[in-house]
Amino acid sequence: MNRCVDSLIVPEVLDLLEIIIVNDGSTDGTLAIAKKYKEDFPQSVVVIDKPNGHYGSCVNASLKVATGKYFRIVDADDWVDSKALVEFVQVLERIDVDCVCTKYTTHNFKNNTVSTEVINMPSNAVLDLNCCTITNECLHMHNLTYSTSLLKSIKYKQTEGICYTDTEYVYLPLSCSKNMVFIDVSLYQYYVGRDDQSMNWAVLQKNFPHLLKVNERLLIDHESEMPFNKNENFIWSMLANRLVVFATPSYLLNWRSNKQMDRALRASFHELQRLSICKPSSVYKNRFHGIPYVSLWYHYPLLFRLVSFLF
Repeated sequence: MNRCVDSLIVPEVLDLLEIIIVNDGSTDGTLAIAKKYKEDFPQSVVVIDKPNGHYGSCVNASLKVATGKYFRIVDADDWVDSKALVEFVQVLERIDVDCVCTKYTTHNFKNNTVSTEVINMPSNAVLDLNCCTITNECLHMHNLTYSTSLLKSIKYKQTEGICYTDTEYVYLPLSCSKNMVFIDVSLYQYYVGRDDQSMNWAVLQKNFPHLLKVNERLLIDHESEMPFNKNENFIWSMLANRLVVFATPSYLLNWRSNKQMDRALRASFHELQRLSICKPSSVYKNRFHGIPYVSLWYHYPLLFRLVSFLF
């Protein structure tokens, strides 16, 4: 957490920042560290101490007290590029849009590599999201900063008690944004490759019910009457496809019949194929002992039940 918060303590812009540190029920000294930052920088740091409620509850708690013009998430094990932060904040002072997109850099702990994504969008231009088409590269939590007033106007709230709700943070607010500005800096520094990370395959398999709940939430929102922009179907398709790629194999290889989860997952497959923007064809190729089990589950459910019983 020190690396994360220290990256935000930049003298040039500190007076313009509201740094909300949420202690999510930890007992490892995190709260004491947070309080020390509050003591040292009382005008810029806000500390929330609450019972453990997982990722979404931290976002919800911070959004309740946020007073800044813009709102963004930085996970405690990640950080920001301090030089990029100065340029980023200076641009934010001059603009008034629903969403701001920046690049991010991935730091891989295991193979000691660093890579920055490429986004082909015009820099510092206001894009009307009912006219312009956004790219898949900007559909990550690490890219996105939202107007606080937008989040509050749509009554944005993340699902609590589960992982992977950063996908919710991408989908609904971005789909309801009227406009966007891309700032060509790599602000977010994303730290990956640890065995306990939520995107580790072993952790994904263990937490597949979380993926399924996020998938169901996205589908419910997709079918709602929110003030969506022209890009909503594209955003939903890309994110839903990412979820089914991870969730379906995890669910079926740990298979225990759950009608609600099964119904929601099938509904996403059906909607993805109906929209024909990003079909889940790649996940059909997954095989177990040579059997294309995902295809069996979706197209021939009775045969899938028989095969799963035999194994």
